[in-house]
Amino acid sequence: MSALAINATAPIDYTEMEQVSAHLVFPELFEPSTVMLKRRKHRHPDCIASNPMYIPESENAKLALVWLMAPHQLLSLGLQGHTGTGKTELALYLADKLNLPTYIVKVHARMNPQDLEGSYVLDVENNQTVTLKEYGPAAKAYINGGILLLDEFDKASGELTSAMHLLVEGKPWPLEMFKETITKHPQCFVIGTANTYGTGHDERYITSNQMDQAFLSRFMWIETVYPNVIQESKILEKFAPRLPLHLRNDIIKLANAFRDAALGVNRDGDIEDPIQCIFSTRVVVAWAYYIQAFGVFRTLRKSLDSVFLKSVSPEDAEIVNDIVSKVFGDDIDKTLKDLLAKK
Repeated sequence: MSALAINATAPIDYTEMEQVSAHLVFPELFEPSTVMLKRRKHRHPDCIASNPMYIPESENAKLALVWLMAPHQLLSLGLQGHTGTGKTELALYLADKLNLPTYIVKVHARMNPQDLEGSYVLDVENNQTVTLKEYGPAAKAYINGGILLLDEFDKASGELTSAMHLLVEGKPWPLEMFKETITKHPQCFVIGTANTYGTGHDERYITSNQMDQAFLSRFMWIETVYPNVIQESKILEKFAPRLPLHLRNDIIKLANAFRDAALGVNRDGDIEDPIQCIFSTRVVVAWAYYIQAFGVFRTLRKSLDSVFLKSVSPEDAEIVNDIVSKVFGDDIDKTLKDLLAKK
């Protein structure tokens, strides 16, 4: 057998690294230069494609990249921000560009440690029922490397966070189900996303739980925020280029008026009697999409009703409708056909 044939059947080393230009991998973040970074050479089957429409906020993306590229991650990475500020999108974007496999855990209050660790499952081999060990997503990431994404981890119970102390710290982690202890792969990165800093009792995010300080102190925190007007304009231009510029601008103007009413003009929560609904970038993009999908003979109010207004609480409804009227005036009840003809 030839050496070529032997090499063709050799397993792929998914941990092999390569030096690449930072600009080629992250053209949104780096200008052409001599800056190089390391990434996995081969794309693992567990890699997840990121949103092609996503535009990262430069400073936060670079800070997260610094954390990833550092020789050691002394702390796990916590991404905190309001709904729709791109926490999960940022993690998936970095993982995709660096060819890192990603294991997502959707954290909720009733989740128990076994959901992270794994369990024994029944299978059939050679017509015989056998019991097999099946590692959970956290254990797979810990053993094989990649990004472990703890999505909305401020919803975790006290029991679950206690079981994750060693995991997020990168220490040897005992799996009670299998009576074994596993060690962290050098290329395993733990990222958590959260609406709060684990304080609990939030009027807007009522399912978020209070977490103990010992757990929270194991994270380095980056706060994600809504895009500024220029960034959101680029997002809408990319996502809905067929909508006229004046309409895209009014959509963004409305989004920021709602955010002012919910979070204050400085987005710091310093506002008396805030509304509880949030007009996130996710809603901005969804509205632009459904304005087009609903067709030229339906009004803007029809699509806005579907993507946002129907979910507003009765307590906020009057203020919300006043904001819509102030920003859009009579245009909110005009059809897309009429607005397309507007100069």
